[in-house]
Amino acid sequence: MNRLQRTLAAPALFRGAGLHGGGSSILTVLPAPEDHGRVLRVDGRDLPCRLDRVVGTERCTILGDGEVRVATVEHVLAAAAGLGLDNLVLEIQGEEVPVMDGSALPFVQGFLQAGVVEQSASIQPLCLGQPLFVAQGDALVVALPAENAAFEAAIHFTHPLVGAQHFCFRPEQDEFVSSLAPARTFGFWEEVQALLERGLARGGDFSNALVIGGPGGFSSPPRFPDEPVRHKVLDLVGDLALLERPLQARVLAVRAGHRLHLELARKILKEGAHVRMV
Repeated sequence: MNRLQRTLAAPALFRGAGLHGGGSSILTVLPAPEDHGRVLRVDGRDLPCRLDRVVGTERCTILGDGEVRVATVEHVLAAAAGLGLDNLVLEIQGEEVPVMDGSALPFVQGFLQAGVVEQSASIQPLCLGQPLFVAQGDALVVALPAENAAFEAAIHFTHPLVGAQHFCFRPEQDEFVSSLAPARTFGFWEEVQALLERGLARGGDFSNALVIGGPGGFSSPPRFPDEPVRHKVLDLVGDLALLERPLQARVLAVRAGHRLHLELARKILKEGAHVRMV
């Protein structure tokens, strides 16, 4: 369904460390005019938040152009997409979006405090004309034509605190702020140690991630019984925000991550999508 475009009423400011690099970052999100889209601004250079600017997908989504690179964009883009914020300037000082608490909730709260305003132009969703999928090994992402959007994920880990989980987020029925935005990035105790040895997750700690399998079971109480799979859906929403339009389809990610999410998004643009003009 078409709707009016939206932006912020005032700037929103976020400060914190990058999850993987560990360096400090300042992100200022500014209102933008209609039809502007979401654009990163780094050292005065504008970097559109779209698929052709993806330069990396290891453990996060990285946008770049030449020497300019910004990592871990998926959570703030999920917050923007979840609130229907179509036109923004994301001005960043640093090489990575601040991890905040590991979820999209701090970004959502900052955006709501700044205020959301409707603009005069409408935005048309992307609609699928056929089923599409991408796969690698036992990982799969499939998109199906649908009257109402749905984004879902299924995961399975042998760890007894996770096991098999499935969650479906339906934007027209479910409340993004309460059901999806609070889900934090997660990792297993042994995995976190390996990441640190590889120079990743240097900004991660128990305040900005759900670590599973340590001495206490969880590093902090889970926000949902199925928080890991909800975060997978959050990442899916953030990655699909790089399509630049709302996607009206049912998308299911099974044991997938950023690389497959974005591979499917490229396939949608190339083979299966049209803009609904009514």
